[in-house]
Amino acid sequence: MQPTEEQQRIVDSDARSLVVEAGAGAAKTTTLGLYAGARPRSRILYLAFNKSIQLEAAARMPPNVTCRTTHSIAWRKAVEFFGSEARQRVGKTYASSVARTFRCGPLVATAALQAIQNWCGSLDAQIDASHVPADIAERLADPGNVVEVARATWARMCRTDGGELRLPHDGYLKLFQMDEPTLRGQDLVAVDEAQDLNLCTYDIVRRQGGGLVLVGDSAQQIFAFRGSANALGVHEADQRLQLTRSFRFGEGLAQMANALLGHFKLDNTLRIVGAGRAATRLSVDTNRSFAVLARTNAVVFEEALSFLSSNRRYHFVGGPEGYRMEKLLDAYHLWAGSGGLVRDPYLRSFGSFEDLQQLAEDAADPELRHLVRVVEDYGGRVPALVEQIRSRHVALDKAAWSDFDGVFFSTAHKAKGLEFDQVWLADDFMRFFEEGRELSADEVDQADVNLLYVALTRAKASVRLCESFDEWLSYRRLRPR
Repeated sequence: MQPTEEQQRIVDSDARSLVVEAGAGAAKTTTLGLYAGARPRSRILYLAFNKSIQLEAAARMPPNVTCRTTHSIAWRKAVEFFGSEARQRVGKTYASSVARTFRCGPLVATAALQAIQNWCGSLDAQIDASHVPADIAERLADPGNVVEVARATWARMCRTDGGELRLPHDGYLKLFQMDEPTLRGQDLVAVDEAQDLNLCTYDIVRRQGGGLVLVGDSAQQIFAFRGSANALGVHEADQRLQLTRSFRFGEGLAQMANALLGHFKLDNTLRIVGAGRAATRLSVDTNRSFAVLARTNAVVFEEALSFLSSNRRYHFVGGPEGYRMEKLLDAYHLWAGSGGLVRDPYLRSFGSFEDLQQLAEDAADPELRHLVRVVEDYGGRVPALVEQIRSRHVALDKAAWSDFDGVFFSTAHKAKGLEFDQVWLADDFMRFFEEGRELSADEVDQADVNLLYVALTRAKASVRLCESFDEWLSYRRLRPR
């Protein structure tokens, strides 16, 4: 392809340390391929956030590029610890296993595992109280006990005889980072989706002696709750460049994305240009395939309920098991007075459904509020509805998505990196007004702004706007005609 002026500036850059801010759909992977192709004698290590991005890049990169995931470069640490049994000793550890091993309650066990996860993404030398999730700590008489259990669990995870307590994938990455490793066999490291690097992974790549290229979109940082630290902003680069032309969508969608970021992002410097060929339509043809995107799992369920009457096939991105419908069943069991059937340790810590209702209201937790509302609205019908929704799901390889004539369902988090011709935005995204007053940038959660931006920019042509965003665009007279 003929590079744009922005792409050519990146290809021509001689900066040893380069940061590229790329808007949604702005061909950042293609640009990295052009950059690598202009340096055929350089050995380039391309690091991707997940396996699907890595495989997609590997099919497009020139032969001087090795494409890896961030975890794969650290796998040798797991082998060092466990030898030939590494694949058996690495994986998911369940709270029930921790509870049995250390004879603690399920809530303490859950908090210990989350503390380990938080610590693994940090630069800290050991697990301490700062890694314990605040919402769980508030429900415990002795939060300090969580740290003790977390440390003991971690120690057992690192042993060959750890049994059910297996090392998480982020665990061997943390161990690798603590060794201050040198990645050999490369002259330059290029990192895609760099806004999603946690401090642990960023520390690994910044220590390498060769060149470093970080590419991503700061406004798409939506995994801060998992410890992502936006390396694009943290890194002290020799040069900063931008990719502003989105080939995914046209000017109408670009206009709305710019309005959102320009008004509510405190540090936004990127203005997207809609270079896509399709004209923007602010409606969805429900007779054709479309994607429903929501902020929370509970609202994905509610949206799936609302479309049952259409008698369409469903596809839940990543599989229905990833949408925590079992939590709805747990909330239902609390409501029905069958607390012994509740499986989730956090929900099991509530003595009654009324206690859950009260915390959902007091904490203003949207996920809990929606769980409560679904149970309040549907009561005894919840189990049958969960089963009905699950039965509509059709398993699909991504290659078959273009031929699917049903409805896609996804949270905005799971939809990151994807695109659809038509997108239906659910009404659980950020608020723009409070008591009739427009909110300012410092009154909204920046993560909520990012999440709506990600959801909006999954659309290629048609989008049904969430009510709050539509109202704000009309108020500001920024709604495309």
